[in-house]
Amino acid sequence: MSDNAKIPLQVVVDSREQCPYRFEGMGAVVEVGALASADYSLHGFTDRIGIERKSLPDLVACLGVERERFARELARLRGYDCAAVVVEATADDLRAGHFRARLNPEAAWQSVLAFTQRYRIPFFWAENRADAEETTFHLLRHYQHDRMRELQALRIPARIAPERQTAQGPGAGVEGKPDTPESRTEGKANSTAPTATATGAGT
Repeated sequence: MSDNAKIPLQVVVDSREQCPYRFEGMGAVVEVGALASADYSLHGFTDRIGIERKSLPDLVACLGVERERFARELARLRGYDCAAVVVEATADDLRAGHFRARLNPEAAWQSVLAFTQRYRIPFFWAENRADAEETTFHLLRHYQHDRMRELQALRIPARIAPERQTAQGPGAGVEGKPDTPESRTEGKANSTAPTATATGAGT
């Protein structure tokens, strides 16, 4: 098991959330706080990740009578690193009209598609509340995992230790000694090799 898996999620639940998820047995520490947007986030990242939880009646209201308020909420979440709407029902439940509100099921479905593309925020559909809770947990977990990987990458020591290297490049001679005209003539002055003597024609 990696070190990341041992670190519990520090989940922040909005104080206005009714009947919140507790994430029992999932390796999470839950605290209540005031979130500017969404219902669930992570401690230290409340302005970077936000998960909005919706029961089917809540969602239908947001697509109908509370549409403008919901649109403003999604507009705020669009600026986050990660944002999502987790619904405690299936897409088929919405499209089949398994709700009591006077909202056309097809109109409701088209509103979901419009909001998804307009604000670039996905809607995750769940089988029930327990499934939605687990989905919310894993969205938060994956976000924390990626942030931990980024921090670990910054802490990796240099793989190549700095070593004393011989100077190379222009101006460097043998064994790193400077290659100058003086150094070249110095070697020739000490040389014992015979030199040619100019002679003229005999008279």
